[in-house]
Parts: sequence; C-alpha cells; structure tokens
Amino acid sequence: MIYWGKTKKGQQRFRCNKCFKTGIKKRPDQRNRRIEVLFERWLLSTETLERLAHIRNTKPGALLKLFDKFWNEEINPIPYQGDGKVLLIDGIILERNCCILIAIDGDGIPITWNSCLRENFGSWIRLFELVKKQGVANPSCIVSDAQKGLIQATRWAFPHIPHQRCMTHVVRLAQAWLTRNPKILAGQELLLLVKSLYGIETKEQVNIFKKEFNNWLEKYHDFLKEKSISLETKRPWYTHRKLRAVRSLILGAIPNLFTFLEIPNIPRTTNKLEGGVNSPIKALIRHHRGMKIQHRQSLVFRFLRARQKRKYQH
Repeated sequence: MIYWGKTKKGQQRFRCNKCFKTGIKKRPDQRNRRIEVLFERWLLSTETLERLAHIRNTKPGALLKLFDKFWNEEINPIPYQGDGKVLLIDGIILERNCCILIAIDGDGIPITWNSCLRENFGSWIRLFELVKKQGVANPSCIVSDAQKGLIQATRWAFPHIPHQRCMTHVVRLAQAWLTRNPKILAGQELLLLVKSLYGIETKEQVNIFKKEFNNWLEKYHDFLKEKSISLETKRPWYTHRKLRAVRSLILGAIPNLFTFLEIPNIPRTTNKLEGGVNSPIKALIRHHRGMKIQHRQSLVFRFLRARQKRKYQH
C-alpha cells in the first residue's frame, strides 16, 4: 500500500501495488465513537434529532437505528478523583418501582450511583458499598434528607460519621403542612419558627431556637391533644394533625439539623444534588418525554458520567 492523495473530505487515500485498487483505511472503533458522541449530544442536550440528522446528511429514523446499540450499554462511573470529605446522598424517582440513588461530593462531583426498585435499607447499603469501592471510606460528614431506610443504612455503613439533615427538606415539608397562611395562632407562630431556621449561623442562635420551640411546645401542649369525633364512625382523631406532624418533624430533625456548626465547610442542605444534578436530569427527561424506562435510566447514567468527565477536566 502506498499513499495516493486524499479524498474530497480530506481523508488519506491508499493504493495497492498488486491490484492497483485505491481506498481508505476504515476504523470501526472511531466510527462507533463518533456515533456515540452524536448520541450523547442528542441525549444530554436540547439538540433535536432532525438537526443532528441534517448535519450527518441522513434521516432521523436512520440515526435512531444507529443509536440502538448504545441504549443497553453498561455505564459505570469513572474512578473517583475528589477528596470525598463530604458525602451528599439522594434519590431520583423515574417511575413507580424505579429509582436511581446518587452520591456526590461537596464539589458537586458524582461519586457513584445505583438503580433500585425503591429507597430502602438494602438499596442504600448497596450504594454505600459502591461509594467505598470508589475510595470514599471515611467522609467527614453525610448530608441527606434523612429517609428512614437511609438513616439505618448510614448507621450500618458509616457508624461514626456525623450526619447533617437537609434543612431545605425540613423547611419545605413543614411549610407544606402549615401552608403559607395558617389560620390559627399556633400555626402562625410555628411557621415563624420554621422560617427562622435559615437564619441560624451560630450555636447561640441554635439555643435561642430550641428555647423558643420548647416554649411553643409548653404553650400548646393541651391544644395539640384536642380530639374530634367522627359523626359516622364515632371514632376520635386528633384535631390538629398537621401541627402535630410538624412538631414531630422538628423534634426528629433537631439532633442532626445543626451539624454544620460543629464541622466547618459542610453544607446544611442537599441543594448541590437537588438543584445541580437532579433538576437538570428531570429537565432532560421532560425534554425526551415518552422514553421507555430503560432509556431514561441510560440517560441518567450517561448524564452522571458526563458530569464526572466535565468536573475532572476543570
């Protein structure tokens, strides 16, 4: 084979000395890589299939056929290269009986992920095993929304690691139960206490909050015990169930709600995961609405791996 000029596209042409045929050397691996880049460009952005097909001088249907082989590929995380001092954990539900659990660090770099049927103790344990395989065995703090199975798995996998409960989840859930404009005085006072959580920056302010909350508990102790009786079943039930629910929420959250004051440079919320990872994923799923569940899983996995690559490049 000898060099024999170039094609119109600039590719090197070769000529055989025996049969005098000319041609170019084909690289199937390079072709597959170019198609995969095009696939991720369509999957992980708002680029339309029609525009990409026009760029490649083909039809959208033909392009989809080229993409078929990439849907079932196993997408594993890149070996983690961060410090792993802070571990932020959360899950994103794709549909009933399909959830993706995600772990990122304090810089927003995905560490690993795991697909499961639902958020429970077993699925969180599997995620933590993957986290440890990535080299994160001793984080300084774990930040999460304190889902029951997650808390149990955290105590099992990282028994001596402090836990920071996401303050945004607590405030958001409390406001949903209290509403923005509570009609009774007890709800109005409790809503003010909930809103004051974001302003806490020192241990002195924590003590003030706890004191005011305890005063509220004493003031409305009997009020929260009031019961109503159903006219149909004659069964009693607590009249102020939403207030009692918020009371239980705050009482359960307080032990892990102010860990960020004990350990410097850790977040008090999972916003880097909720807003920085989950939110873009949900936007992409809405953009590609109508996808099969397996395709949505592939989208999530490829998005997380692409986020890893981008973070490591910077």
